[in-house]
Amino acid sequence: HIPIAKVFLKEGIQVICEKPLAVNLEDATSFANFEKEYGSIFTITYNYSRYPLIKHAREIISNGELGKIQSLQIEYTQDWLSEKIENKGHKQALWRTNPTRSGNGGCLADIGTHAYHLACFVSGLTPKAILADLDYFVKGRKVFDNAHILLRFFGGAKAMLWLSQIAQGSSNDLRIRIFGEK
Repeated sequence: HIPIAKVFLKEGIQVICEKPLAVNLEDATSFANFEKEYGSIFTITYNYSRYPLIKHAREIISNGELGKIQSLQIEYTQDWLSEKIENKGHKQALWRTNPTRSGNGGCLADIGTHAYHLACFVSGLTPKAILADLDYFVKGRKVFDNAHILLRFFGGAKAMLWLSQIAQGSSNDLRIRIFGEK
């Protein structure tokens, strides 16, 4: 989406963008510098953060009702890429599993960004360290279809994040659990 976003930003038009913005870190960093130069508002949508219960959960945490946050468990699982449907011409799978069109992040870029954003948005925490175990379970696939991630936040909280697009029986399940000392 970078080439299109640049045209609008140059014209002083504010941009709300869907992901993927870029296919690699170099392009994303270059765009961030470009965006600062033009000063127009640019944002990527994370629609789950506007759900009333998500906003309520964030409020509960920011009010201290859970005490100091200690642990987070986040899962975003799907099963629709359990088979190599991109070889059958499936429109959504074609671009999502093509690293030249969507980057090589696979489930990280597609659904993981939503789960990660929710973890940080709801908890108010910022990660200081991340360890990821990334998998290609479907033979011949060129993007990750499953990920297990450990996060350590400033302040001591820890999280486990599981992302999968090959989780049989899971059509589109997003779960976040946050535990505090209270």
